[in-house]
Amino acid sequence: MAKNSHVLLVLFLYVAVGDVAGMNHIVGKSFGWTIPQNASFYQDWAAPRTFYVGDKLVFLYSSGMHNVIEVSKENFEACTQKNTVNIHFSGPTILKITKPGDHYFICGLRRHCFGGQKLSIKAEESQDPLSIHSDSPKCSSLPCFCLVSVLSIFLIFLFV
Repeated sequence: MAKNSHVLLVLFLYVAVGDVAGMNHIVGKSFGWTIPQNASFYQDWAAPRTFYVGDKLVFLYSSGMHNVIEVSKENFEACTQKNTVNIHFSGPTILKITKPGDHYFICGLRRHCFGGQKLSIKAEESQDPLSIHSDSPKCSSLPCFCLVSVLSIFLIFLFV
């Protein structure tokens, strides 16, 4: 239990603080990375979002239950793994977007992809780091740092 609590604490801090030059996107929000109830769930999740080079995709899942495989467009559409770009088996998986363009992700276990556990995004070239996601809160100010510090101490006492 304590080990899982520490992993959750580290993940929380990583997602809360993030990078100055990018935003963290928790794929599927609280639903995480699992077989959705409808096949368009992850595309519906991605539709209102803008992704930039430097952003991170956070796939929340349990190791052994799911994985994240970056594939070509053809493999994405057919739910196949013939030409994989990258494979991640340990959840949660945090992937930094390193280049602009289309990116395709599937779960390669059993028939999860056919059940809708797949995501495609289009990443745009990074802009001025200070103007990216200007509508999103950044944790680069002193008050934000203090808030994250207080929350971190609270969580440490809660889970230790």
